[in-house]
Amino acid sequence: MKKLIFFLYLINLIYILKAQEIPVPVVVDTVKSGRFDIVLFTDRTWQYVDHDSIIKIVRAEDSVKARKYIIENKLYQPDSTTVFSENWDTVNIFAFGNIDYKRALDTVAIPVLRDTGKFFIPVPGYVQSKFGWRWGQMHNGIDLDLKTGDTVVASFDGVVRYAGWNTGGYGNLVIIRHYNGLETYYAHLSALKCKDNQPVRAGELIGLGGCTGRCYGPHVHYEVRFKDNPFDPEWLINFETKELAVDTLILSPEKFGHVKEICEAQYHAVISGDTLWGISRRYGVSIKYLCSLNGLTENSILNLGQKVRVR
Repeated sequence: MKKLIFFLYLINLIYILKAQEIPVPVVVDTVKSGRFDIVLFTDRTWQYVDHDSIIKIVRAEDSVKARKYIIENKLYQPDSTTVFSENWDTVNIFAFGNIDYKRALDTVAIPVLRDTGKFFIPVPGYVQSKFGWRWGQMHNGIDLDLKTGDTVVASFDGVVRYAGWNTGGYGNLVIIRHYNGLETYYAHLSALKCKDNQPVRAGELIGLGGCTGRCYGPHVHYEVRFKDNPFDPEWLINFETKELAVDTLILSPEKFGHVKEICEAQYHAVISGDTLWGISRRYGVSIKYLCSLNGLTENSILNLGQKVRVR
């Protein structure tokens, strides 16, 4: 009798668990709409997919399961040559016209590697300085230690969009656009070993490390950007293990809060006679606030032309 009761209990438990299962949504139809496909699922959710790019645009109204289904099943892997025709600029370092928070208002799921792609750490040195606000300015990448003349390699397969001297502080700079639409920046190089429009493979030599431009010691300044908007490379790469941190990079508007802050930041250019007290009075903020924003102390000496962040 006990065996029969246990058996009936087990059957009932299985039935309850089965009833609670939510089937994975299946694509039932695809509607063409301009440069987007609208993908319809059996669970009545929908998805915009940009068929001109490998990037999947995920709207807030979509279910998590629908998004996961598209990513895992690689429903859309269009010709990546379109990635290299959108805003391709070999003269200006920012192909889309500098950072713009409006480009980050959608959540995007970006496959990091193609099926045959590989990843290489650009240099094996330790992290000297991380991504984030530093001395009142946004440090848009990670600084990796090296010695002048050390080899710097491409992180991923791609095409060199820019290879040359930058007057804005990067010094000798290489920018590579990759097949998933991301771009990586390699700055302060002592020598360039690639040229504009050159296809490169992950691990291929692109330059030699150094300290050119606005630099205080040999290192490579490494950035990762999505349509000019920088984000923390550590979301993508584990610099301790020298391996990828994720297979699919999820970028949401919340992760680009720093871009919004950069766009809204205000600065004061120091002129003769300026003091922290005078600047604080002019902008209606405290000296303590200015010091915390800019990495200063109350006794710091201000230099002519120095930009002091006030908001």
